[in-house]
Amino acid sequence: MTVDHNLEKVADTISRSSVQMSEQLRRSRGRWLSLSPTTWLTADRITLSVLWLIVFSIVAPILGPHAYGLFSIVMVFVAMSEWILIEGVVEALVTVDELDHLHMSTANVVAAGASATLSFLTSVLAPAIAILFGDTEIKYLLWTLAPLPVLSALSATPMAILRRSLNYKQLAVRNIAGLMIGGIFGIALAIAGAGVWALALQALAQRLAEFTIVWMSVPVRLKFGWSKAHFREIGPVAMDVLTGRIMGIVGGQLPRLLLGYVLGPTEVGLFALANRVLDLIIHTAVQPRTGVGRIELRDSKPGSAEFVGTFSKMTQYASILAFPLFCGATVLSPALFQIWLSDRWMPAVVPTQYILLSGLPLVVYYCIDSALLAAKQSSVFKWIATLQALTTMATVLCVAPFGLDLICLSLALRAWLLLPLFLLWFHRACHVSVYVALRPALCSLVGAVIMATVLSLPFLRPQWLSMRYDLILLFITGTGFYVIYLRLFARKQLTDFLCEILARRA
Repeated sequence: MTVDHNLEKVADTISRSSVQMSEQLRRSRGRWLSLSPTTWLTADRITLSVLWLIVFSIVAPILGPHAYGLFSIVMVFVAMSEWILIEGVVEALVTVDELDHLHMSTANVVAAGASATLSFLTSVLAPAIAILFGDTEIKYLLWTLAPLPVLSALSATPMAILRRSLNYKQLAVRNIAGLMIGGIFGIALAIAGAGVWALALQALAQRLAEFTIVWMSVPVRLKFGWSKAHFREIGPVAMDVLTGRIMGIVGGQLPRLLLGYVLGPTEVGLFALANRVLDLIIHTAVQPRTGVGRIELRDSKPGSAEFVGTFSKMTQYASILAFPLFCGATVLSPALFQIWLSDRWMPAVVPTQYILLSGLPLVVYYCIDSALLAAKQSSVFKWIATLQALTTMATVLCVAPFGLDLICLSLALRAWLLLPLFLLWFHRACHVSVYVALRPALCSLVGAVIMATVLSLPFLRPQWLSMRYDLILLFITGTGFYVIYLRLFARKQLTDFLCEILARRA
């Protein structure tokens, strides 16, 4: 009787604490969230992109592509430990129907143990990695950046709480403040002549600031505990997402190792810049809507009219902004790079154009991933990520000896060729027709392609006009043409998009 009574008391305590936490989150949302979650997340991504561009524009001419290539090689090993853990834990906690303190404390134990183990292994292997790439500085960089996975993994719980409550304002504060603090460190050290260490210490300062701010933003504190039952609840989803993220990291980061081994750090730096331009558009135009859509889709049954409608809107809002950015940036990147960076970075122009073309199918990929996770189809998400990684690695292995331009072109073709297969998997898993998945994006794609064709016309580049003013003129012309196209052929999509961005939450 005493044991049963104690168990009842424990259960009641957990229940009451969960209710209190939910009430605190709702009050916090009421105070801080007035704009829609999509607006906050979009503002977050745009601000981060602008800040990164400012920092990069100052630091890149000082350090050059070799330092960035060296740092990119090191971050391959750190990121493999860092991002797979944080995304796996966050997604597992978001998927749980009723989140309580034992879920969070158990997740903290798993995240801390796994990240510490991976950091230790990376440190042990650092000398061998340095020998492999023929640069002893890599060893010391790996040792210095070893704490990053632990800091990131322990930030997963408060990030999951904020995402569940759609409190993207606090996430924006965390991201922007962290990048500003790290950027100040990086700029100061680069000017002082620290070389690649300016990038390493910038990353450390940024992660430490993000860790501190995100824990100050939630009504819970960092605690550790263990519950076998709660681990069983979050474990399967976490493992599927972890596997998917591992494959994503493998497909995204290991090609840099191959390029570094075959072509050298300078080519890695050029390849990293091309991918960074792609990431800027993905982070600002695609991930804000797919991130919010992933939460919204949780409330509807896969295959239902509500699920299909929410997915259709998510695809529509993501494509209406991302497609013209990808197409326009492809046309304008030669002039942009010539104005923005030094001559040492000009060989990155053609690879960047090819990589940007691979971003068009990526928009659909991100929408599919969000729908699969919302529908609790994490196993399908895992297999899609695995195929992505394997085909990316195979492509780079086959084409690496022929140079960076051909590698990037092959990667763009790979993304388009895999799209039909992924749409078929999505249809079978979520019972959404391929036509419904593609219809919202087709109109935006046609307008973006026509806009890019117009921007390519020679008479829009008069010889007597300064390149800076010509770039501004092309940007205004492209934007105006695309808006006119939408008003003529997709007015409802344009209106719905503006309402989504400008809507205020009750």
